[in-house]
Amino acid sequence: MKKDDNNKFNPEKIFSTIEQVEKEYNKIDEWFIPRDRHSFYLTHDFHPYFAAFPPELVVRLLEKYSKQNDVFLDPFMGGGSSIVEGYKLKRKTIGIDISFFAKFVSKTKTNPIKIDEDKISKLFRDIEEDIANNRKTKYDNYKYNLPNIKNIDKWFSSESKFDLGIIRHHINMASDIDFRDFLLLGFSSIIRKASNAKNAQQHISIKKGKKIPEAYPLFQEKINLMCKQMKEYVEILGDLNQYSEPKLYVYDVRKMDEIIEPDSIDIIITSPPYGTGSKYTEVYRLNFEWLEVDKPIRKETMENSKDFKFELEVALAKMYKVLKKNKYCFIVYGDPSTDDSLTRVAIKDAIKVGFKYEGLISCPIEKILTNHHEKYRRFIPKDYILIFKK
Repeated sequence: MKKDDNNKFNPEKIFSTIEQVEKEYNKIDEWFIPRDRHSFYLTHDFHPYFAAFPPELVVRLLEKYSKQNDVFLDPFMGGGSSIVEGYKLKRKTIGIDISFFAKFVSKTKTNPIKIDEDKISKLFRDIEEDIANNRKTKYDNYKYNLPNIKNIDKWFSSESKFDLGIIRHHINMASDIDFRDFLLLGFSSIIRKASNAKNAQQHISIKKGKKIPEAYPLFQEKINLMCKQMKEYVEILGDLNQYSEPKLYVYDVRKMDEIIEPDSIDIIITSPPYGTGSKYTEVYRLNFEWLEVDKPIRKETMENSKDFKFELEVALAKMYKVLKKNKYCFIVYGDPSTDDSLTRVAIKDAIKVGFKYEGLISCPIEKILTNHHEKYRRFIPKDYILIFKK
């Protein structure tokens, strides 16, 4: 049977539709923003985070639409790209997310610490010696408690499981909380690589035949890189007395007016969820369990709401409430090519709650994955920065 040509993947048709949408929704600019790994510089590279915005996007908006000491809010802070850049640019930065893990990642990426080479070297020696001693006895005398990992032997080989447990134990022995968090974030970033799961930041699934690297060399390499990146970050910041420490909350954006005063925010930059289910929770399940942090309660997240579009409108209304008059709110979304796309829905809902729609900035996505089965392949050639004003 001949495949229906109407269902065939057709980039030309998609681009034609996008041109129409950009005209309809007042495209005012186009920014080419890199999205490869190198664009996540300094502490942004500490830990991957699903669908994180590129830092340059935040920098451009903050520099163009705000000034130093302005109050900047990201009510869906996720992996903290906006929090790091808000802090670096000396904005009074506020981040909100329903996930404890998001707060942990954002706080640790933003928090400047002094790297003590002696402490790092001692940590490496202690871990290496402990792993070597356990391997001599084939882990028969293993004395550390492992966290409660669901189906741990499915996701980790015995060696990986025990070595990660040893690394985690020695990190938790650190008395300095900031230093410990720094190490734990590096530890979290290697968990997927040291497991039987695919490395890509997506729903976890077993990769058959995966050659699993040893956990300790992964950890040592990661921490050495993070030390270098942290030193560069601290050097760029300079006098820390000039900066306001970000205020980060684990909270539901739909209730954020309980913690943020009305008419108190100078600029909002954020990328709300897409209503596609609890993807973030699933992507980082192993991280939650190894770090023993609470994961968001599925039924309480916007992503899993029965009426996501209604909940998005509620969130937009709260953003409108806390923003100062004549100030800007920027929402990053993609996929504007269908009548019920979230880009169109967000524009309609924002106007409904009181915002004035100013236009959009298109951001072509240069990195397009093609190694997926045609049925599941996604083609999102642009993101859109929607510009609203109160």
